[in-house]
Amino acid sequence: MSKKNESCYWCGKDATSREHVPPKCLFPEDKDIKVVIDINFRKNLITVPSCDEHNLSKSNNDEYLMACMAAVVGNNDIAYIHTRTKLSRSVRRNPNLFKIIREGNIKIKNYNYPVAIAEVNTYRLSYSFEAIARAIYYYECTEQFKGKCSVWIPFFRKEMNDIGKQMLDLLQNEINQERRKWILKGENPDIFKYQLGNKDGFGSRILVMNFYNI
Repeated sequence: MSKKNESCYWCGKDATSREHVPPKCLFPEDKDIKVVIDINFRKNLITVPSCDEHNLSKSNNDEYLMACMAAVVGNNDIAYIHTRTKLSRSVRRNPNLFKIIREGNIKIKNYNYPVAIAEVNTYRLSYSFEAIARAIYYYECTEQFKGKCSVWIPFFRKEMNDIGKQMLDLLQNEINQERRKWILKGENPDIFKYQLGNKDGFGSRILVMNFYNI
């Protein structure tokens, strides 16, 4: 299929570019990672056709997603390196990338690490996750997903009310049972991996995504 007759993974309009899924900025560049780990973390990146409206890089949502995901406490070493390199450069270039509420230290295995508590725009983050989910569906199924997409983010559990927590826990338990049968995919699993479930009796499908082994 040539670019001129490709359609956007989300809306079906004429595509103007190809979107990396997830955004390319989440994957460390060689110049930042090679001195520590001699691995190419940008091999065989997924791309899908996109219009301008649904290309995350054109709205700067890709950079915001990187800031929110790479800097989460508990991520792997690669995310930590990414935070200290590419994310640090992004913050210096754009100090308003996210709002810091307070700063402090956290102790992990007898070492103190500086941390910052940031205010997260959950709507903006959920939009990015939905875009990635729709793009992965397009990549796997070679068609648009035209249904409703519901996003559940486990590390926001503390911000939920009791009913929300109960629903999330129930959903996670059911998914953890089912996903044992699903194929784990991702050429760069330390950065991003996913599992797409089969259709259930209602025609719904679940996509589980994991970033930086959080």
